[in-house]
Amino acid sequence: MEEVLVPLGFFGMVFGFPLLRRELIHRHTMEKLRLQHAAPPMPERLSGTEGPPLPEDAAALALRLPEPHRLYALALLCRLQDTQGTKLDARAAFLIKQARFEYLPATLRSYLRVTPAAQAQLRAQGHDPEGLLREQLELISRGVDDALRQDHHAAQNVLTQGAFLREVFEPGREKVQV
Repeated sequence: MEEVLVPLGFFGMVFGFPLLRRELIHRHTMEKLRLQHAAPPMPERLSGTEGPPLPEDAAALALRLPEPHRLYALALLCRLQDTQGTKLDARAAFLIKQARFEYLPATLRSYLRVTPAAQAQLRAQGHDPEGLLREQLELISRGVDDALRQDHHAAQNVLTQGAFLREVFEPGREKVQV
């Protein structure tokens, strides 16, 4: 019996320990990834308001808006997302980033936090909450348009490419021999 148990124990240690170690490393790695990709804590609503806490993400906030504003906010968010990765000058890039991650979410959050009492107070002052939201979304949109229009880097690239192509392909000029 001992002749069977000793080799079996030896093979178990030689082959079982690396498998066990690999399994523990895999579990540890999976736990680290799970913690890295865990949702960030959501901010608490203002005291005295009802409902679940509002998420930070602008897309999730936009989905909670009434219909005409929802489409406008999502279109604006798509435009802001599409500008990522494009080469912009420093001022335009800063404005686009702030609009995407600060201005738009703050605007949507402030509208979604308007209580019925706050709506009544705004209407008593002659303001419509939805009209104010529309105005603020349009301000952000115009600011983004202006920032994208004033992208001097892209305009300079087009001019430089045109000058290069004229130099290379313009008839009547001698080509440079290499």
